Amino acid sequence: MRILLSAILPVLLLSSCYSYRIFPAAYRNYAYTGIKKKAYVINPELSKELKILEKGRVFELTPDSLDKSALQIRLNPLKHNLACGQPVLVSLVTLGQLPVLLPDRYQYSFDEINGRDTIQRKYELKIASRYWFWDMFAFNKKFQQKAGQTLLAEYYNN
Repeated sequence: MRILLSAILPVLLLSSCYSYRIFPAAYRNYAYTGIKKKAYVINPELSKELKILEKGRVFELTPDSLDKSALQIRLNPLKHNLACGQPVLVSLVTLGQLPVLLPDRYQYSFDEINGRDTIQRKYELKIASRYWFWDMFAFNKKFQQKAGQTLLAEYYNN
């Protein structure tokens, strides 16, 4: 029984007790009130990246590729660099009672194509994974939503 519990507990703590945090804190409630450009995504097969763009509402996305007033967006694959996982050991030892932040690095990039002009946009999305026992009851576990919010703030603040 003790061996089974020691094998299940780490899996339970690492699979359900997490949430995502946006940094800096000002980006968490950022809202853009200006006019957004219309855009058409050339490569919607990058579904994870497209979902982040949709959730962020950076552009007014249109399904019409013939719309001359719309920018064309070419998405690039999301790059994910993991943070050091050693702090998770502290959380495991304390049975998840001590919250731990892992600041992973996400590189989101796309090209804005307007006629013959192409602008490369690259953003580092500052999102940390928090592991804490009480996050088992949290509902903010949607990475695309948090990444989209960060992308919106980065796009209009830079």
